[in-house]
Amino acid sequence: MADRNPIAAAFELQRRTLERSQQALEQSVELQKRLNEAMVEGMDSGTDASARSAEMTHEAIERYLEAIESTVPGSEAGVEQVREAMDQQFEAAEQARSEAADLAEEGLEGYDDLSAAYLDSVSQQLDVLVEAHEEMETRAEEFLDRTEEQLEEMQADASGQLQDQIDQLREQTEQLRERLS
Repeated sequence: MADRNPIAAAFELQRRTLERSQQALEQSVELQKRLNEAMVEGMDSGTDASARSAEMTHEAIERYLEAIESTVPGSEAGVEQVREAMDQQFEAAEQARSEAADLAEEGLEGYDDLSAAYLDSVSQQLDVLVEAHEEMETRAEEFLDRTEEQLEEMQADASGQLQDQIDQLREQTEQLRERLS
């Protein structure tokens, strides 16, 4: 199906984009941890960068969900569930990030733990998103298959009707020839 189906190719591209986004986010958090170890005083700027990164990720996923809603028939309910779970996860991540900033003033040890929790939270959320994405891909492919089948049936019906009309016309022509002879 993937060889002849542009929908499957689009879903694969979206999955790769999600994976790369997750890797970029993980690398961003890792970089932030290193910066915090080197400069405790740079915590404020690191926290801001993390918030911007999370906000950009949240916005990118939201745009992605909107694209799915507009292109995959019947996906609204599933997308809404994913969106609610995503919002909860981002709220939890934001709370974890806020708590991490407070703990950074007391020491980096607590911050490292909360960063790991943040990454785990985002990873869980992306797992939910990927599962929903795979389900939507399956639905889209099933929809495409059904549509192709219906088109083929319609073509077969139309061909059959045309053949019936040709046969009737031949029969009428033969009858007319017999009458004229």
